[in-house]
Amino acid sequence: MTDTSSELMYAIALSNIPEVGSIIGRKLISMMGSAQNVLTADKKILVNYEHLPLYLADNIIKNKNTALQKAENEILFMQKNNISALLYNDDDYPDRLRQCPDAPLVLFSRGNFNANAQHCLAIVGTRKCTPYGINSTKMIVEQLAEYNPLIISGLALGIDTAAHQAALENNLSTVGILGHGLKFIFPASNRGLAKRMLDHGGVMTEFTSDTCGDAFNFPRRNRIIAGMADAIIVIEAHARGGALITANLGFSYARDVFALPGKATDTASAGCNNLIKNNKAALITSGDDIAGLMNWIGKNKRKNKKNELQQLLINFDPTEQSILQALQQNEGINIDELALITDIDHLTLANVLLSLELQGYIVCMPGKKYYLHLQ
Repeated sequence: MTDTSSELMYAIALSNIPEVGSIIGRKLISMMGSAQNVLTADKKILVNYEHLPLYLADNIIKNKNTALQKAENEILFMQKNNISALLYNDDDYPDRLRQCPDAPLVLFSRGNFNANAQHCLAIVGTRKCTPYGINSTKMIVEQLAEYNPLIISGLALGIDTAAHQAALENNLSTVGILGHGLKFIFPASNRGLAKRMLDHGGVMTEFTSDTCGDAFNFPRRNRIIAGMADAIIVIEAHARGGALITANLGFSYARDVFALPGKATDTASAGCNNLIKNNKAALITSGDDIAGLMNWIGKNKRKNKKNELQQLLINFDPTEQSILQALQQNEGINIDELALITDIDHLTLANVLLSLELQGYIVCMPGKKYYLHLQ
């Protein structure tokens, strides 16, 4: 078995070799068993795996020592600054993001949050927002607070800032996904906000600590925002901009995309209006719209679940009863965990779960985790 700390160092190194990238890096690790095996292999072995181009094998061999030294320095920085790292195959890695083909090999984070929360929303928009956008953001987050979603955004000025602030005001966890390393916070005016977020959320990035906030890093950052979320909410967006990149990425990842409409003459809403017009986003005007479209169950309904379940159980056979009772006590578990709890074989379990899901009694969330869904 590969040593975890050693594998982290090799994974950081691999992710920083030019032209390798997340897709090729994950493919190589999958084929060769670990990042360490990739970086310790000779050129002939590398070329034989996945028909890797010769130039790319040469590139790995040429840059691996420098990349490993950088990775060692990064781990020292992490240890000094209370930074955590997640490899893409770690249990705590964001399940929703892991399903995306270009998910980062490594994520660095500070703070205290569950990246695999039951509900996870990305709220994005323009830096040059209007009072309408800020007030709408606050209203939507407040209305969604009873569902306890994790709020994700990019810690930029404008709508991002409004989303993070609204989350904190409503006692919700919120995470800022950065387009640079954790050595600094950009923009500087949001350093105080980022510090407050560490106690009830945090910051996350795929970039090593010394990476600056260059413009080309932010589209890369946006795929993490889109990939981590169940849905993307675009509050205000100009005809072009990063929020639209995030929305289109979410659309390509089969995420739900919502947009707040504006007047036809509002330049700050042109991007939102276009998303709605082109059927890439559903029109929403409130948090209640989002909760309804996402089929979420609020706290008030959740209180009645136990009684509802007891009344309904008489209509199910013993196998179904066992599964529903297990989910009542252990929501957010996968089929393997259910099999252990219920002592039902996987084939039967899969068939019954599908039947219950089609009937609307349970839902399967990203990461193949099951939850009760009683109306």
